[in-house]
Amino acid sequence: MEYPKVSVIISTYNRVDLLKKAIMSAKRQLINNIEIIVVDDCSTDGTEAMVAKIMKKDKRVSYYRNDKNFGSDTQPKNLGVSKAKCKYIAFLDDDVTWRKNHLKVLLKQLEADKKLDGAYADMWIMPNDEAGIAHDFDRQFLMFRNYIDMSAIVFKKDAFYDVGGLDETLNKFVDWNLWVRMIKAGKIFKRVPKVTFDYLIHKDTKSQRVKTETYMHPQLGQLWVPTFDPTGCDIQLPYMGEIKEPRVAIFTIHYDRLDYSKETYKQMKNTAGYDFDWFCVDNGSKDGTKEWLKEISGEIQHLISFKENMGITEASNRMIDIIKGTSNYDIIIKIDNDVEFQTSNWLTDMIGMWKKNRKMYLSPYVEGLYHNPGGAPRRGYGFIGDEYIEVTNHVGGIFAFIDASAYDEFRWKDKMLHGNQDTEASHAFRGMGFMPCYYPKHRICHMDGTQGQADKYIEYFDRRKSEKTTKA
Repeated sequence: MEYPKVSVIISTYNRVDLLKKAIMSAKRQLINNIEIIVVDDCSTDGTEAMVAKIMKKDKRVSYYRNDKNFGSDTQPKNLGVSKAKCKYIAFLDDDVTWRKNHLKVLLKQLEADKKLDGAYADMWIMPNDEAGIAHDFDRQFLMFRNYIDMSAIVFKKDAFYDVGGLDETLNKFVDWNLWVRMIKAGKIFKRVPKVTFDYLIHKDTKSQRVKTETYMHPQLGQLWVPTFDPTGCDIQLPYMGEIKEPRVAIFTIHYDRLDYSKETYKQMKNTAGYDFDWFCVDNGSKDGTKEWLKEISGEIQHLISFKENMGITEASNRMIDIIKGTSNYDIIIKIDNDVEFQTSNWLTDMIGMWKKNRKMYLSPYVEGLYHNPGGAPRRGYGFIGDEYIEVTNHVGGIFAFIDASAYDEFRWKDKMLHGNQDTEASHAFRGMGFMPCYYPKHRICHMDGTQGQADKYIEYFDRRKSEKTTKA
């Protein structure tokens, strides 16, 4: 098997003897297709001379030195990744030694499962001569305890850049913070249950040297971590690339009731507080909706127009294919064409939450529902950052906000014109690790209420009743 090249990043400060052992363990790996990048945080113990001797004999090794001591391994590691040329990254702390099979075992797992963003192995603690903490990948347990050591894992460089790298404001728990941010960004890891490295406990071990008042606190802030200057202003790390605001696609399915469609779009545009691209499906309307959508086609990113009602499944799947195929959207929102928006800046606030946790399936609180006030029954509550959310098993179809990656594989299968598509989506997204939840800070409702609509559009609702038993 031809293994891909991996960049090994070793940050160091005044540990010349330990560093040499770490470098040698990287050089002795069973795969040769690697580069070894040593980043020196301004050591004064002969580190540079020692590494220079190794570099003369092994062209895979390169050396970078800070002009002044940063005082934490975060900045040297970020700098090392910025110099990396490879698809995969592996951090090797200078007081850790890998066993010969470490990279081979983990790269084999990553190449076998292309969906993975990282693979990690187990540690042996020296000189205690005992196994370290080991745990299969579990998103929830990782919120309570870190079971992935910095030197345990090989991960995709793109996944590292996607969250902005290591947080340089932290002096402890930096690996834990990185893994938590990665999984909130939707990254997937897998444990390989083999001991492949030795972790040395000594008097200068970071866990012993750096004190903190809290045992555990995975940060709740932004997934992307530019650091901050003392005045509180953002400083974009120069080697982490440009911070890009997410692109949003909203799609609506129209089926008669032209007055609702017009008002929904007007309110949606005026209250969102954030730019979005609008995609529309007309499902065989006969009341002028189709003509109106064509009139305002300049405001629509893409319009699908069916001659007859093809049902929610066909309309949704066709539009998702177009959205996923035409541009690089980060967020996709499905919104009914009869929604009344009761609060402003709902999209701005939801994007703020998305920046903290992309693994959510989100709806505003839904007013006026007779059988399930506010939306589907709640199963609990929580916070994303400082925003209160109500957890549920099911998000209704009136409004459905989710990270675009949820649609990488999912498409609806329900063949009913108006069936259980909402339940089907919620079930599938929960299985992918997305948390269905309602956001009570923002409110929406069906225009005129369910009974008001039934009184106003008698023929339409009679037609819908018959269609509920009709397969597309």
